[in-house]
Amino acid sequence: MIRQFNSEIFILGMGISGISLAKYLMKEKIPVTCWDDNPEKRDVIHSLQIKINKMTPETLKHCNYLVLSPGINHQKNKPHEAVKIARNLNIKIVTDLEFLKILNIKNQLIGVTGTNGKSTTTHFISQILSYKNFRDSKSCGNIGTPFTDLKINKRTLLVVEASSYQLAKIDKLNFDYAFLLNISKDHVEWHGTFKKYIDSKLNIFKNQTKKNFAIICIDDINCRRIAYNFKKNFQSKLILISCKYTENVDIYLKTENNKIKIFNNISKEYFEMSINKLNFLKALHNFQNLLAAYASSFLLNQKTDDFLSSLKNIHTLEHRIEFLGTFQNIDFYNDSKSTNVNSAKTAIKSFKNIFWILGGRKKKGGLKGIEKNLGNVLKAYVYGECRESFKKFLVRNSIICLEFRTLRESFNQAFKDAIKQKLNINILLSPACSSFDQFNNFEDRGMEFKKLVSEQIK
Repeated sequence: MIRQFNSEIFILGMGISGISLAKYLMKEKIPVTCWDDNPEKRDVIHSLQIKINKMTPETLKHCNYLVLSPGINHQKNKPHEAVKIARNLNIKIVTDLEFLKILNIKNQLIGVTGTNGKSTTTHFISQILSYKNFRDSKSCGNIGTPFTDLKINKRTLLVVEASSYQLAKIDKLNFDYAFLLNISKDHVEWHGTFKKYIDSKLNIFKNQTKKNFAIICIDDINCRRIAYNFKKNFQSKLILISCKYTENVDIYLKTENNKIKIFNNISKEYFEMSINKLNFLKALHNFQNLLAAYASSFLLNQKTDDFLSSLKNIHTLEHRIEFLGTFQNIDFYNDSKSTNVNSAKTAIKSFKNIFWILGGRKKKGGLKGIEKNLGNVLKAYVYGECRESFKKFLVRNSIICLEFRTLRESFNQAFKDAIKQKLNINILLSPACSSFDQFNNFEDRGMEFKKLVSEQIK
């Protein structure tokens, strides 16, 4: 049952989610007004016959909610003018995700957050739970599909990838099952402090009740601290999962003799599978994603045999340590989604004999923290805004490093160098940076890399 509204919704920032929400609200005959600071975007809004109005106290005073595009910061000292107006008028500031609650949508919700692995885990959960039509399960949120774009029925289970930007604006939205995968320093320039970044992630548990479940992977120290203090701050039932620890956890995974073994201390169940049957990169981060997916399967009462059978259909998402092919002695991997040092660390731990392509617009801290994880890197090829500082850092840490202006130039040199080697070489794009110096987003960057690889393989 869709809630009735007596006043307007104001949407600021007309990206994919903003346009989708506006169209949905119009279809439900809920009054909506939109604005984007970019004149080109306003032309698009106008062509879609969506109402446009500038943000003034007069235009906002009749609104229930100010809906911000996730990337618009409402916390910083000098926020957008619309944020100041909304605060003065006591208007709720939310993102499109909050409308899962505002619109009184009753579907079960699984929320997934973490610094890394959110999209892959969201994808794994959705695909596994859909096996043999166990649940009509659909992914949405930060993974790229707004929930307002989905065709759902009462049985549809929504698996929502939630970023820190979205969670920072949570009001009353609550998840039936909430997953926290890991936490490391990221987006600190947006949140202001690491503590604020963590606090935004913890909003995934904020409105849960005693009937709901919180699932935390305790493989990193930040998540362990959160888990051990969880009951002081939240009401939901806590499930601890791990790929590192076997004591005082509810569900854990071990790899042994080319097998994955999962131990469920809640159901007293144990099972194993051959690693070779998995169609994704066999590395710790993907085992953690798989373990989270198993936890959702277990909590929703899917048969273990069906969980195991579903794995033959599971592949990782595009741009996440994505295998692109082989040419002579070279394997190519696209990890364009690696926008921070911790995700790059995960990638370079996954291979030997790496020719590492990295660069772009660096995040706060640069490559600090990766020093002890460079043993698999034979040579580095740095491009973009950060190239000078990254080259200095890597050379200081005994890595042979060349710098280039563009991704194309760095790839071409890496390929020329790799083809001369007698070793099998892994050319890995794992930028450890945002893409915004040369590309629209990480997908755009990843597609360029795939194009470069395709040209060489052909």
